[in-house]
Amino acid sequence: MRRLVLISMLALAGISTAYATSTLRVGSQVLATGESASRVIQLLGQPSYKEPLETKEGGRIGERWQFQRDDSTITTITIIGGKVNSIEERKN
Repeated sequence: MRRLVLISMLALAGISTAYATSTLRVGSQVLATGESASRVIQLLGQPSYKEPLETKEGGRIGERWQFQRDDSTITTITIIGGKVNSIEERKN
């Protein structure tokens, strides 16, 4: 029974793969953590979704931007202090 559950979980995990990285290739350009929010817009255009990031006390510390890429990839960029803090990609 355990083996069946484990196999099922592994199969479901392969459906949508997400991974974090410190760089992102966009055509012949590269976006890296630490670059400006304006560089993100220059390379990827306007995000399709923006989510504010707040502290537990409600103070705003940044935003999470999502981009739907041409190859069915969703790219999530976390912006803190006007700079790229993290890059995550999820392929569907």
